[in-house]
Amino acid sequence: MEQKPASQLLIIFGASGDLTYRKLIPAVYDLYKNKQLADNFAVLGVSRTAISDDDFRSKLKEGIEEFAQLETDAADAFLKKLFYLPIDTFKQDDYLTLSKKIKELQKSQSLEDNILYYMSTPPKMFPVISENLKFAKLNAETKSTGFRRIIIEKPFGTDLESALELNEVIKKVFHEKQVYRIDHYLGKETVQNLLVTRFSNAIFEPLWNRNFVSHVEIISSENIGVGKRGGYYDQSGALRDMFQNHLLQLLALVAMEPPAVLEPDAIRNEIMKLMQSLRPFTDETVASNIIRGQYTGSKIRGEEVNSYRDEEGVPDTSRTETFLAAKLFIDNWRWSDVPFFVRTGKRLPTRVTEIVISFKPTPHH
Repeated sequence: MEQKPASQLLIIFGASGDLTYRKLIPAVYDLYKNKQLADNFAVLGVSRTAISDDDFRSKLKEGIEEFAQLETDAADAFLKKLFYLPIDTFKQDDYLTLSKKIKELQKSQSLEDNILYYMSTPPKMFPVISENLKFAKLNAETKSTGFRRIIIEKPFGTDLESALELNEVIKKVFHEKQVYRIDHYLGKETVQNLLVTRFSNAIFEPLWNRNFVSHVEIISSENIGVGKRGGYYDQSGALRDMFQNHLLQLLALVAMEPPAVLEPDAIRNEIMKLMQSLRPFTDETVASNIIRGQYTGSKIRGEEVNSYRDEEGVPDTSRTETFLAAKLFIDNWRWSDVPFFVRTGKRLPTRVTEIVISFKPTPHH
């Protein structure tokens, strides 16, 4: 019998946003429906928007209906576990209010003193929230408390310098074992099956190299635009939003060497070796091996759609890319001179995520 997790409180910062509506709460609801959550749990949404518990629940019920398989009885029981607290995340004193709310929920919902903090916010808010949690003494694990975990989803900074700086700030507030930096793409079942497909299959693995593979394509296309996320998206673009995290992780799983054991550290070490083997770009190869673009206004299936620059929150002069195509090479023994073509974009003809391995033609047709 599968062991259930410990009783806990999940606190989502940025809970009034799109990620909570589309992804987080529908996923937590599915866990609840499948009896994979603790018997005693609660979710506390935290954001600046001033709404009531009932308004919060009504909005997220719509998200469950759209993005999960709604079962009315289960959904009604689940929604009673959702609560909301409006605070100004920049103000330290508001975290004392949060601390008080936590104690109230732990008492009323019979929760153990275990807390998960999920950062559904822009990266610039990670240090602010972390330091304010420390101010209210909501970060520390002691003999009298249960666990404290902080979950940070990409993008983790905007470049190497800002990522390292962010890491230093978080390390001053939380111990490394308390920090979870996640890429939600890696939780997809098909992605997790890549390792099984490669390393448990005697047919594929002997052919998985430069001697037999002509080229590899990794494609993630969407037929929608940026919608109401223009303000966020214009700060990242396809390069930061998809390429340097999701798609590079897929490339690593496709191309990495077999780990010594199927454990997180061993897999991470092989991914690190693979990343270090990627051929660096030069001024010349950037010009020839990378294509960036923006979608324009058009008529799709009889419906007029905006150009990227006409979307809400996007500047008229924006040069942020919504399409990116790159030709990459991995300079190691297995993949020398095999091109990897990586493409992603919005407002493309169809929604598809796929990895295509093209083998070299036979010598005689």
